[in-house]
Amino acid sequence: MNFRVGDQMRADILALAAERNTDTGKLLRAMVRRELAGGPDQVTEQREQILFIAIAMDGLLNAHPDPELRPTMIRLWRERLAEEGRSDAA
Repeated sequence: MNFRVGDQMRADILALAAERNTDTGKLLRAMVRRELAGGPDQVTEQREQILFIAIAMDGLLNAHPDPELRPTMIRLWRERLAEEGRSDAA
């Protein structure tokens, strides 16, 4: 079975395989296996994990005896995002 991909996709696949120290065939087989298994894609899975961590962290900060800890962490987070030229998600 042969498949055609554009030049940019070919370059992206080769770069990803090199970054992961594997060959393109192995990388593509793993990607296809994951897709055929019907499991959640990595981006969705990572977002779900980050959301859980954010909710848990917010709960812990709210429960902390220092009532200023949560606002301080949010301020520091926003300052850091501003330093990096990014907007926050809140």
